Amino acid sequence: MEHRLLLFLVPLLSACTGLHANDRPVIGILSQELSVYMQEKFPGNYTSYVPASYVKYIEAAGARVVPIKINRTASYYENLVNSVNGILFPGGAASFTAIGGYSAAAWELYHHAILKNQAGVYFPVWGTCLGFELLTYLAAQREDIRTDCEADNVAMPLQFKPGYNTSRLYANASDAILKILTSENVTANFHHFCITEANLTQAKLDSDWRVTAVNKDTQGLEFVSSFEHKQYPIYGVQFHPEKNAYEWKRTNNNPHTANAILVQQYFANFFVNEARKNSHQFPSPEEEDAALIYNYQATYTGQHGSAFEQCYFFTD
Repeated sequence: MEHRLLLFLVPLLSACTGLHANDRPVIGILSQELSVYMQEKFPGNYTSYVPASYVKYIEAAGARVVPIKINRTASYYENLVNSVNGILFPGGAASFTAIGGYSAAAWELYHHAILKNQAGVYFPVWGTCLGFELLTYLAAQREDIRTDCEADNVAMPLQFKPGYNTSRLYANASDAILKILTSENVTANFHHFCITEANLTQAKLDSDWRVTAVNKDTQGLEFVSSFEHKQYPIYGVQFHPEKNAYEWKRTNNNPHTANAILVQQYFANFFVNEARKNSHQFPSPEEEDAALIYNYQATYTGQHGSAFEQCYFFTD
């Protein structure tokens, strides 16, 4: 009986995961320039940083991380898109108009990601908080469509939109995960800007993007909490899944319940599994090894009042 069960499970698992799935996925995480606050707290001629929580978040789902530097050449970003299996735009406080910064690098990466998907190459992109807002900026051809709002330091359940259960992001979520998401304060929000459905409509983005969940800020303004591109594997969430397990500032309302961790793991697993559908590789093992985050040391920043427990700082 045991052998029969195993024979049944093998084709089932193969159908779910794909026989040719990439089991060594690499995710590129975009760095960003330091805020004035961070420059004062952490002097050292640093040009950019990546919060370590995003790195751990991706690693916990079975992928490795390559930091993507800002203020680089167009060929640098094109080569990275050709080498990694997906890209994550993290949250933070970077300007969308800074020359050579976070959004300028993202514009190059987004352009090549779209081209890949248009050519039939499955290439996923994820944006969290500022990264979610950045996706709308890029999709609107670098027009800032954000609305002022107040949803800072508050955890909430999601309010799903009709049809959410047929979206790529939530279609395979278990009933238990969906119940947690809709009934418990498990999504950490730290933002003073929002994207509303009206913003998307006015920018003519509603034809390409599907809103899957919303929330209301402290003043009652309804904003988009999660969306996905209707055609390509591009996703954005206004909240911070990675904070649930990896950010511990005492004055910040980061949910650390067991259910909050399950939710975080769901989103991380989802994105990494999307990246498994991409077969890009670095030109050589040596180039891959040289690009990985393992070549850098994380700095303990939480003890100095940062919202991030650890950060990777870069000087190049």
